[in-house]
Amino acid sequence: MYIPAINRVTDPDELRQFMEAYSFATLVTAPEGVPFATHLPLLIQQDGDTLYLRSHLARANPQWQHFGERDVLVMFQGPHTLVHSNWYASAPNVPTWNYAAVHAYGQARVVEGDETRAIAYGLVQRHTPDMHAIPADFERRMLAGVVTFEVRVTRLEGKFKLSQNKNVADRAEVRAHLHASSDAQAQDVAALMEARETGR
Repeated sequence: MYIPAINRVTDPDELRQFMEAYSFATLVTAPEGVPFATHLPLLIQQDGDTLYLRSHLARANPQWQHFGERDVLVMFQGPHTLVHSNWYASAPNVPTWNYAAVHAYGQARVVEGDETRAIAYGLVQRHTPDMHAIPADFERRMLAGVVTFEVRVTRLEGKFKLSQNKNVADRAEVRAHLHASSDAQAQDVAALMEARETGR
């Protein structure tokens, strides 16, 4: 994605934490040059120096058949919000959009056997750890209906567009308006702005 230097985030720990916080992502493949996307929850798992993204697709979803030599793209979208042109201390200005996103690239492969159950139950443990026990035959049918996979991440891109191109007074005004908003995403963007401000 296009990332001006002022918006680029490269710290792998920060990017991984962001991905874990916003782990419902978009998996994109492009068989024969035609984009295909699936929206799904992912496990973000570090194994030594390598980061893996793991999840499952419905077996009827053809996307798992796209895995091969070409990299896949996984897009993680964080909070986003409009920034009104009237909010700045300076003038003139135009409205814009503040947001945070991370793109992960890498090779995807289908995994089977014990890994299938580990990935499926890894997602259960993360999102519904209090799930009632299910009969073994029901579990077998459910697992037979999915294809589990992993993406070995080889490249990460982080873009946090949070008014970094504005002066201190302008950024403070934007944060104040976002904090005052009743919209939860606006408040989350304000929190991201504060975190980056603290790190200046």
